[in-house]
Amino acid sequence: MSILDYIGAAVEKCSYNFRPGNETDFADSLGGSWYVSPAAHGVEFLTVVPFYLIMTAYFGYKAVIKDQHNYNLLKSARNRPPRSLLETLCLILMIASYAVTVIHKSVTGTKYFLLQPCHASAVILIIIMAWPNDRPQFIPQLLFNIYLHTLWGSVLALVFPDLRDHDMLGEVFNFFLEHGLILVLPFFLLTTKRYVVLPLNLDMALFSFFLYASYHSPLLHAVSLWSGYNINYTLVSPARK
Repeated sequence: MSILDYIGAAVEKCSYNFRPGNETDFADSLGGSWYVSPAAHGVEFLTVVPFYLIMTAYFGYKAVIKDQHNYNLLKSARNRPPRSLLETLCLILMIASYAVTVIHKSVTGTKYFLLQPCHASAVILIIIMAWPNDRPQFIPQLLFNIYLHTLWGSVLALVFPDLRDHDMLGEVFNFFLEHGLILVLPFFLLTTKRYVVLPLNLDMALFSFFLYASYHSPLLHAVSLWSGYNINYTLVSPARK
């Protein structure tokens, strides 16, 4: 056996019992297959994943810790204006939309898909908006600035919506509502004067990108292989036209 064979066998041993890649069902957006070989998955874990993690740590250190100006801005955010009625209503709407998503995923037995980046973005926005003024502000302010660099994910979801398996009442409507909210709300939050926006910074942009990439792989990648679900297309590419 070659090294690649050993790598593939190790990945296959830890993974769900997938169908062969040539039996991939592109009408199904939920289930995975060996569309990409076990060996290729293993090589990604051994090469791409360490690169993502190292770059995340490196640029995170440069952007947030080494850059004392950024660190102090995030840490010293105090005396924020109280949350307005409009922001409170937006928060309630975001919570309601996410709750509907949780219900849909629970009823269909697909709760693993709550890990999808857009649903994770909804949770992050809820945390940011709901964070109390009397608590240290470093975490929500940092999350907000990371979020501003990852908005492109919601844009892609709206431009290329994958509505396969969205069959429940209100599921398609809530898809567009949730993704619309996670795209538009950050721009509204910028007008509230409650959130620090760091100066344009390549290190911060790269930290945010590699953090997003690290969430995709290894986390979502490993969960997909273990569960059998095609979370964030880690196993099978979007449907071919």
